[in-house]
Amino acid sequence: MRSANAEPVWAVVPVKRLIRAKTRLGRILSPHARRELVLTMFEDVLATLRGTPGIGPILVVTADRWVAAIGERHGARIVVEGQPFGLNAALGQGARSAMREGARRILFIPADVPLAKPAEISLLASEPGDRERRVAVIVPAEIGGGTNALLLSPPDALAPNFGEDSFALHCQQAFRRGLVPKVLRFNGLGRDIDEPTDVDALMQESSESTRYTFLQPALRDHEARLKRLSRHVLEEAASEKPFGMSEG
Repeated sequence: MRSANAEPVWAVVPVKRLIRAKTRLGRILSPHARRELVLTMFEDVLATLRGTPGIGPILVVTADRWVAAIGERHGARIVVEGQPFGLNAALGQGARSAMREGARRILFIPADVPLAKPAEISLLASEPGDRERRVAVIVPAEIGGGTNALLLSPPDALAPNFGEDSFALHCQQAFRRGLVPKVLRFNGLGRDIDEPTDVDALMQESSESTRYTFLQPALRDHEARLKRLSRHVLEEAASEKPFGMSEG
């Protein structure tokens, strides 16, 4: 008899256009550094998914050609996002594409959880899948009330609703649909990289790797650039004559 978990888990990974990604980190990182950060995290998430037993095809939903190229290089299937209607629209597009190809279990996972561990993803993938029963497994973010991963069987058991307070919203939606969601809390997968403090944590956690060594000089360079700009603005303001005063 075939095990319920013999059904592979399809992973759906949405990635914004690089020019729009991680704008909240603009206070501490230049656009070039943010782009490098996004792509490095994305590659790490793909590597973790590929190295996890139970994970089947990986679908990357994006409108960015650089992201698509990296996804293909890592063996992912690319779902070309049409008009960028937001994260949840992209997740829905990925889910529909997977279901057309026969997916029965889907893991929605963002591209900014580079601290996720294969063991954590493996636990998610090993959650029982039952064709006779809808299943929803939610991994909440450690901070902020968001959702960092959502496993659904079948893929339309819930409508993905990622964003602010999405953990509570996913739970409420599950109860309305007659599901009792299972909540799994993980130290790695529970941490996404959105704020400056998250970047500090990422550098500390990855200190034994060279993957994120570019961040330290990038932080210093951006801080120095901002200081120079601030000094220039102050000097320009000081050189201007008070309004209404004339020479002679």
